[in-house]
Amino acid sequence: MKLFITFVVAITFSLGINQVSFAQQPNKKTQQIEAIKFGYISGKLELNDEESKEFWPLYKDYQAEWNQLIKQKKQSRIANANDPNKAVDDDFSFDSRLLELKKKYRMEFGKVLPPEKIKKLYQAERSFREELIKQLKNRP
Repeated sequence: MKLFITFVVAITFSLGINQVSFAQQPNKKTQQIEAIKFGYISGKLELNDEESKEFWPLYKDYQAEWNQLIKQKKQSRIANANDPNKAVDDDFSFDSRLLELKKKYRMEFGKVLPPEKIKKLYQAERSFREELIKQLKNRP
């Protein structure tokens, strides 16, 4: 397992991830990172063929909705840069919508995965994100 994590980190680092392009628009590097993330999650969940066939389309829908909300949140922050009260209220609103999305998909994931694997999914997402941030901070 440590070998797999080391492999993922090495691939991520070798991509030469640019924080600005990663945050602003989907491009080849962003797609590569997503592919690595999916591989990382797949390794952690140890899905059988049936679970995999049902889970990945659902997870891709979840990611698309999540990314859309994050994009809207960023646009809202830019639009409300001069109105701190509106900016804070909108942040709370988007955070609430993100939580509702998580709850919705937790129920959907529960239809195709056992609870242990759902827990592993959230842990894998978190550990992948933490490792990616760590790699970005350690870049020269």
